[in-house]
Amino acid sequence: MENNDLKLLISIEDRVIAQDIQSILEESEIYTMIVSDNPAYSVVGTYMGSNPAEGIDIMINKTDFKRAVEILNDGPYKELFMNA
Repeated sequence: MENNDLKLLISIEDRVIAQDIQSILEESEIYTMIVSDNPAYSVVGTYMGSNPAEGIDIMINKTDFKRAVEILNDGPYKELFMNA
């Protein structure tokens, strides 16, 4: 997947939710890329047991966007995608 083929699906601040969304989509063969604005925070959180603020973008292939939103609208995160 090249960067020009990617589209932002959602920006959130919770890595656990981001990874859960990633798992849900990848189960449906929609591959994702999680991009953090501060990846060092993830490492600190792992070792310190805390969840510091972190901006996370979930990127997907442009051609999968509509299908991804449909899948997520039928799941536990539908409130995040109601206006997508």
